[in-house]
Amino acid sequence: MLWQGYNDDVVGFMDVKRDFLGILQDYVDFPVEEIAVDVPFKAASGVDSFMLMELVSALEDHFGITIPNRDLMGLKTAGDMIGYIEKRIAA
Repeated sequence: MLWQGYNDDVVGFMDVKRDFLGILQDYVDFPVEEIAVDVPFKAASGVDSFMLMELVSALEDHFGITIPNRDLMGLKTAGDMIGYIEKRIAA
């Protein structure tokens, strides 16, 4: 399932998705729209552990949230990350 599989009618979803993809684009060398939401993130994006930490820092700064390492370990796919950010913003 690619990004188009998400329900874009959810209030605020498009902003999180769009912003996430924009930030992610700084860390990959291909169009981020090609990343499947249900494939393990590191395998789909090619982001290594160091880049992932930089990406998380950029996401935290942009969205004004904190993503603890214990939570990050459970975020396996890009879809997981977007859902997590949405929940943190809504909290």
